[in-house]
Amino acid sequence: MIVLENVSKVFKIKDKEVRAVDDVKIHVKKGEIHGVIGYSGAGKSTLIRCVNLLERPSSGKVMIDGENITALSPNKLREARQKIGIIFQGFNLLKTATVYENIAIPLKLLGIDKEEVKARTVKYLEIVGLSDKHSNYPSQLSGGQKQRVAIARALSQEPEILLSDEATSALDPETTESILDLLLKINKEFGITILLITHEMDVIRKICDYVYVLESGKIVEDGTAIDLFTSPGHRTTKKFLSSIAQRNLSSSLISQLHLSGPVIRLTFTGDVTGKPLLAEVNQKFAVKSNILAANIIELKNGVIGNLVVHFVGSNADVDDAVHFLKEQGVGVEELRDDN
Repeated sequence: MIVLENVSKVFKIKDKEVRAVDDVKIHVKKGEIHGVIGYSGAGKSTLIRCVNLLERPSSGKVMIDGENITALSPNKLREARQKIGIIFQGFNLLKTATVYENIAIPLKLLGIDKEEVKARTVKYLEIVGLSDKHSNYPSQLSGGQKQRVAIARALSQEPEILLSDEATSALDPETTESILDLLLKINKEFGITILLITHEMDVIRKICDYVYVLESGKIVEDGTAIDLFTSPGHRTTKKFLSSIAQRNLSSSLISQLHLSGPVIRLTFTGDVTGKPLLAEVNQKFAVKSNILAANIIELKNGVIGNLVVHFVGSNADVDDAVHFLKEQGVGVEELRDDN
C-alpha cells in the first residue's frame, strides 16, 4: 500500500548539505498500522511528509497502491493525495471556524456536493464522539477534542491511508490512550492503512503491527512489534524499551546487592507467557531463583513477559536450568552493562 524505495531528503543550508532522510525503505501493507520511532532530530517529520510529497524526496520513489506518485503531474498528484489523510501534532484547526465548519470547509473546497458535505461531517463527528460539539469553536475544546476534530476532518475525505505526525505527543497519558483507541477503531472498522511517527514507545506498544527505528535519517532496525520488544538489536531500540520496562541491572547495582553467579533476563512470549516455568525450575533443579525485576508488556498482537532473575546454585545446575528454559521456548540472556 505504501512503499518507500531508497528515499532520501537532503536540505542545503548555506554551504552544507543536511541529509534528513537517508536511503529509507519502508513497506506498509494494506490495512496494517506501522510506526516510525526516533528521538528529536532523527528525521521523522521529514520522512512522513515525504509520503504525501509535502516534502519532495531528493531521490528515491514513493509508491502508493502501486503508483509512483513522485512521477505524477501536479494535477494527478492532487488526485492521489485525496487517498491520503494526515493528522498533526498541532491540530491545524481554523480558530474562527466552528467544529462543523472545520470539517465541512475542506470538503467544499474539493467541490463535493452540499448534501454530501453535510452527511460526511455529521457521520465523522459521530464516529469521533463529538456530535454534541459541532457548534463549538476550537478554543472551547480540550486538546483531545481538538485532535478528534482533526481526525474527523481527515476521515471526511474518506482516504485509504492515514498519516499521523506525532498526533498524541501534546496530550496527557489518559487522552493519548483514548486517541490511540480511536485510531485502532478506525483501522479495524474502515480498513484504513495507518503510518505514524512518534517518540513514545507506549504508542508503538499499543497499536503498531510493525516498527521502524529511525536514527540520523536512517532506519537502524525494523521488525514486527513483538520481535522488537522481544529481541531488540540496536542500542537505540534498547534505550526506547528501557523507558517502559526494566531491561537490565548495572554492574554497580549487582555489586551493591552482593550477587554472585549469573543475572539473567528471561523473556516469555506466546503460550509460555502463562506457564509457571520458574516454579518448575525450582522443583526440577538444585537452584534457587531470586527475582530482581519483572513486568508484562501488552502489545497489539500479543503479550511479552520479562523477568530479571539471579540464579543461585552450582554452575552445572544453573546450566541445566537455563537449558530447560530454552527448550520451553523462553528467551534467555545474561545481562551486561550494554543490554
